[in-house]
Amino acid sequence: MSHMNFEKKFGQSAIFVTSTLMEEGGVPPSSSPAALLKEAIHVISCGYEDKTEWGLEVCEQKKSSSSEMY
Repeated sequence: MSHMNFEKKFGQSAIFVTSTLMEEGGVPPSSSPAALLKEAIHVISCGYEDKTEWGLEVCEQKKSSSSEMY
């Protein structure tokens, strides 16, 4: 899958896209804790969910799991 396709699927978070390409997952070794926190907040935002394929999938999973609880 090309880098552009990864961005379409996972958004423009460089750290997140890079982590999806890593053989065993994880985060890029050069990432600082502050950068990881900033990216985590960005990735969990509603705007990120609405604008990426991955976000829409996660949103649907959250909706279905929360509806099962009630």
